[in-house]
Amino acid sequence: MPEVDGVRAIWRLDLGAVIGKGTWSVRRAGTAYVLKLLIGDWRYQLRVAKALRELGWPTPEPAEEPLIRDDGAWVLFHRLPGRHEEPADRDRGRLLAELHADARATGITEQRAGFRGPAEVVADPALERSLRGYGRTHPDEARELLAARDDTVAWFAGHAGIDAPRSVIHGDFTPWNLLYQNGRLSGLVDFEGTHHTYQVADFALSWRGYRDDVLRGYDEVRPLAEVEWALIRPVYVAWLFLGVAGPVADLSWQVAHLRKHSALLDGRKSS
Repeated sequence: MPEVDGVRAIWRLDLGAVIGKGTWSVRRAGTAYVLKLLIGDWRYQLRVAKALRELGWPTPEPAEEPLIRDDGAWVLFHRLPGRHEEPADRDRGRLLAELHADARATGITEQRAGFRGPAEVVADPALERSLRGYGRTHPDEARELLAARDDTVAWFAGHAGIDAPRSVIHGDFTPWNLLYQNGRLSGLVDFEGTHHTYQVADFALSWRGYRDDVLRGYDEVRPLAEVEWALIRPVYVAWLFLGVAGPVADLSWQVAHLRKHSALLDGRKSS
């Protein structure tokens, strides 16, 4: 890890364990920090986290000016207190609704570089080519993925100009990105998926196609409009295809999550 060693020398860090992709636990002069390599539009990530921190959310704060490289930046963050817990899904949904209220209050409406809307993601011809190429080695899975993609393209085509609440979203509002101390939220981390889109797109990784109590809890704090209920599944499918381009060897994760069953959404369709 020559580059990590260089960063460690510049900031005089004692390197600890790897705690995530491109993320290390480190110490300096006895104080704990987190070292993270942010790829892509890293300034956007820091901007969103800072805006939410100013509204009272415990987000990671840089301890030094980032060390910029061609594809991103190394950032040294103050370590937030607390530990990962698994709050009840309903509580997590309520918390996400509160976050979205403040996300709109940040006033950030620009799109993050490298991100597109869900309709653009599924309509991209490069995605179709990738899925058809995948079909040469995984015909059954590819057929299922292409059908989901085609259905989602058709849905967005039939709902052009859909009007649903938008804001910046966290992008990965999962239990392992929440820290708690003495029963209170002490950390909201990992803004690598943050961008501007429909707010219900934040359900993609928090709900994951089946954790319906996340939706119920959210709806208790900010009631979802009918158009948002209809939008949940299409933006979820689009999220599954983020980053799928060129030859791909394994889309089993996408297939498994495509097959997740939501009794809540199914019940709304039949009512």
